[in-house]
Amino acid sequence: MLDELLTYLAFEPFSPHNNFVVAEEYFKAGQLASAVSFYLRTIEFGKDSHPEFVYASLLRLAKCFDAQNNRLISVKNALLQALAYNPERPEAYFWLARFHRKNANWQEAYTFAVLGKTKKRSVLYAYGLEFEDYSLEYEQAVSGWWIGRREESRWLFNQLLSKDLTPEYRKSVEDNLALI
Repeated sequence: MLDELLTYLAFEPFSPHNNFVVAEEYFKAGQLASAVSFYLRTIEFGKDSHPEFVYASLLRLAKCFDAQNNRLISVKNALLQALAYNPERPEAYFWLARFHRKNANWQEAYTFAVLGKTKKRSVLYAYGLEFEDYSLEYEQAVSGWWIGRREESRWLFNQLLSKDLTPEYRKSVEDNLALI
């Protein structure tokens, strides 16, 4: 499949779509350095014409850097670039909230979660970059606890329990409620 895509790309090397598709194949194959190269090409060639691919590429760059470990500045930079590129989409807010929660930057996590909840979701052209409808609420609840918003946090966790959560989220919400 990748060989076919690369052959096709040879005929249209500046196509943001084609570069994105090749990048996604490299990403799925775990060849992150090659994926990064093609995501960067997508960004370069699509910045004025293919905003959906540029946005998804910036988010995917963050995932590539995160998988390489000890690339926190690169991860954060890619996410902030995605946010600056399209501040009306919620995905970058979610990934920034999660990034900051994992790094115990509680106020930043809370802020990005709250801001992300005000944005409208739509289809994103990359598998695995979207999130559940309740994910930003979860990030807000967890980080809120750590910045002294305990009642709000407890209330959000209880609200989350009334939703159709994935098993992982449900267990985490229940565990958090048991601790608080």
